[in-house]
Order: sequence, then structure tokens, then C-alpha cells
Amino acid sequence: MIENAEKEASVKCFLVLIAVAICFSAYASTDPRSGAWTAEFEGDSVQMTMFRGSQSRDGYRYNNNVMGFNDAIASFAGLSKSDVESNAANVKFELRRQAGIIVFEGRFSDGTGAGHFRFTPSDGFVHDMDTLGYSGFTDDQLLMFAAHDFSPQTIRDLRSLGYQPTKREVEEIAVFQITAEVVKEFGKLGYSNLTLRELVNLRVGRVDAEYVNSMRALGFANLTAHQIADMGILGVRPSYIRELQGAGLTGLTSRELTDLRVGNITAARIEEYRKLGYTNLSARQLSDMGIQGVTPKYIEELRGLGYENLSVKQLIDMKIFGVTPDYIRKMKSLGYNNVPADKLVKLKMSGLVE
Repeated sequence: MIENAEKEASVKCFLVLIAVAICFSAYASTDPRSGAWTAEFEGDSVQMTMFRGSQSRDGYRYNNNVMGFNDAIASFAGLSKSDVESNAANVKFELRRQAGIIVFEGRFSDGTGAGHFRFTPSDGFVHDMDTLGYSGFTDDQLLMFAAHDFSPQTIRDLRSLGYQPTKREVEEIAVFQITAEVVKEFGKLGYSNLTLRELVNLRVGRVDAEYVNSMRALGFANLTAHQIADMGILGVRPSYIRELQGAGLTGLTSRELTDLRVGNITAARIEEYRKLGYTNLSARQLSDMGIQGVTPKYIEELRGLGYENLSVKQLIDMKIFGVTPDYIRKMKSLGYNNVPADKLVKLKMSGLVE
């Protein structure tokens, strides 16, 4: 088993190295319609990453040339599951979209692939977008539209609902797959008259009917679009809320939950604090400790230097102003022993001893 795992890892590493070599070639190219790709196969879908050649825009070079997307294997003409799962298979397959055709060539081994691609934009797509008032798209943008299966009809459908997307918003609509159906689904959930920015944020946070209903079942029935989007973006999933409830944190607000998530506060971290004597910490104290980096290790290091029974405020202040274990040791080496925590903070703030 171990030997097989090591072999699989070696093969994947080899393919990635091949892709990297191809990528350097692609970056050196002035042809943005070609580049390299790597892929991972999971279930019946392919997680594709494309590395594009650099492109000139208004006389300047830019290198924001990595694009990732996920699609069903059935969407790739000429690619079969047996090819992907083979120990070693040379492949050539296509992704046909309204914005153009992407032809991939390369090699798959045990679910991992790499190679190069060539993109041919569709003149019909360009003309269709032009009739809608959007022109001057670069090859990079057209490739993005193709990768995300964007259709000009999406704009027509959104306009029928009252939206008038700018050219920049069209790109976001494509990437986050905002369609009239998505807008209507949010409307059924009670989120009507959403702006495009709100729709984008909801999609970024992976907010859907299942997420909304799960949150409502946990007592969050009146969240605004902004609140639930923020919770989703910051990773406040229903499982996280249940985890905190199991640790004794109940009746939390959406703001408290997002702050706790930003501070990386988990049930395990709460238990670590409790073992150090910090019991019954409030949500605010926990999030502040987490956000400022007051870890159990930091507390233990301070105790090892003689600073025990520090309050939560003292711990947070010391961390904010850079009173580290190394700073305390330096102070001791200069003859400043047993300096109270509050005075250590003031000394650090003064900058007299760095």
C-alpha cells in the first residue's frame, strides 16, 4: 500500500514538473491563445488549471495567467474516464463552448494529467457580445468566457430582470455563473432585488438554498444578504456553528460567528484555553485572542518566563504591542527581571528597548 502511494505521488510530481516546464515556455510566448494545463480527476468531474502565455495590453505586459475551473468529464469531447484513470495515456480532447474551442493535448496517469492547450475564439460570440454593447475583449477574457461556459443569452436574461451589467460585471457574471435562474432562486429564499455585487458575494460564499435553510434551522432566520454572504465567505458553515455550540457557545450573533471564524477559534482551541485556566471566555474574548494570535503556546511560553495568571486583556495587549518571549528574555539579559506585564507593554511601546 505504501509503495503504491509513493509511486502515485511520484507520477503526479513528474507530471507537474512537466507542466511547469511547459508553463515557462508558455509564459515566454507572446501568444495568449496557447499555454499549459494540469488536471485532477475527482468523481465524474475534472478540476482543470490552465497557464496562459503573456499578453500585451496598451503596451504593457501582464502575467495574471492562471485560470482554474471544474467541469464534468462528459463536457470534454474525446476524453474518457478510462483515459483519465489509466496508468499512462496520451490524450487529445476538446472543450467546445460558445466563446470558442479549447483543444487539449497531453498525458493522464492515475487521475492526474498535464499538457498544453490551444484556444480558438468564436467570431460569432464576439459579434453577439458586440450587439449587446460589449466589445474589445482580449483573448484572455474570451478564454475565461469559454472555460466558464458563458453565453450572451445570460446577459439578455439578466436584462429582462432589470440588470444592466457593465463590461467588468459581465466578467464576474461569467466566473461566478450568475444567471436569471440563480437570481430567481434567491428571490424564492426571500432575497429579492439583489444588486449584482450582492449576487457575486453570495456566490463567492457558496450560499445556496441548502446553506440558507440550514442556517435558518440553526436560528438564523433573518440574515440580510450582506450578513449571510459574509458568513459564507469567511467559512461560517452550519457544521462550524454546531461545533461551537457543542463547546458551550450558544446564542451567537452573525458578527460574533464571523469574528470567531477569522480568529480560527475551534472547539479544540477553546478546550486548550480551558486547560490553561481560561474558562467561561466570552465570544468577544475568544475572537480577540484568536485574531491577535494569543495562542496556548504563547501563554505557556509566558508562564515559563514567570508570567502566570495574566488576564485576557493583558495577554492581548502584550501580543498587540509585540511583547514576545524573546523580548522578555532580552529584557532579563539587560537586568530587567520580574517586570510587571503592564510595564513591559509600556516599555515596548516607548521603543526604548527593541
